[in-house]
Amino acid sequence: MIVIKLANITKKYDNKTVIDDLSFEIEENSICGFLGPNGAGKTTTFKLLNGLINSNSGTIEILGKSINSKNQSRDIKFLQDVPEFYNYMTSYEYLKFICQLNNLDNINNRIKETLELVGLQDVNKKKIGKFSRGMKQRIGIASNIISNPKILLLDEPVSALDPIGRKEIFDLLSKLKGKMTILFSTHIIDDIERVSDKIIIINNGKKLMDGTIAEVKNKFLTNMIELEFMNEKDMKRFLNAFNTADIETEENTQKNSIKFKVDNMPEFQNNIFNILIKEKININSFNVVTPTLEEIFMKEVS
Repeated sequence: MIVIKLANITKKYDNKTVIDDLSFEIEENSICGFLGPNGAGKTTTFKLLNGLINSNSGTIEILGKSINSKNQSRDIKFLQDVPEFYNYMTSYEYLKFICQLNNLDNINNRIKETLELVGLQDVNKKKIGKFSRGMKQRIGIASNIISNPKILLLDEPVSALDPIGRKEIFDLLSKLKGKMTILFSTHIIDDIERVSDKIIIINNGKKLMDGTIAEVKNKFLTNMIELEFMNEKDMKRFLNAFNTADIETEENTQKNSIKFKVDNMPEFQNNIFNILIKEKININSFNVVTPTLEEIFMKEVS
């Protein structure tokens, strides 16, 4: 089931186009990473999804219903990159306040379960003003999920956190996986691969690509093979036995590996294995080279 659908969205401020004919779809209970450099249009997209601003053209549907500033969805919760709190409140008091604002029932059990989920059950009497940045992010997420929304939007949720804080947030997102649809923005590529089912890459307000991580990588598969040998001696023996005159190669003496750029992959593989068997050369690995997300991202946004 598609729960978020953008179709040909354009947003302008004066004469500057910040979102340019943007379209994408996100399925129910998936986690989608929204990747782009600073200024790519990620935060503006979140504001559009929340109905905080209107687009100049195009349509946005949340759970099949059209969204704009006059028709916002109650099924979405949004956490900005630097959330604000009443620092004099404890985490328990703050979540109780959120529950009362949203007219929620069974408040005490909701708070208990939510604090346990975000790992703050032992500091429920500690004032938020004394929380670390990572703890504030977690109580921010807690305040958004306590009402069990169908969709959670997180704008750069780990941008200012240390490695421990980042791990805590992504561990939390893993716990939420399958319980709600999560769209989180980032400009850090490692974040995407930790938890995402899908990735959307944008730059200058335009979608560059989307799909599962495997689908995105497959679009950039190269005709490169990497052969890693047990030692340098075996690598040299292979090079002596294999004619590389018409093949582009890249040697790495530290890894005892060679990359080959080939035209006919099946034929090349057969030739390699015939030589390895004939010369009795052992190898550590044989891989078709797959580009990293970082390599794809840098290529697309450059």
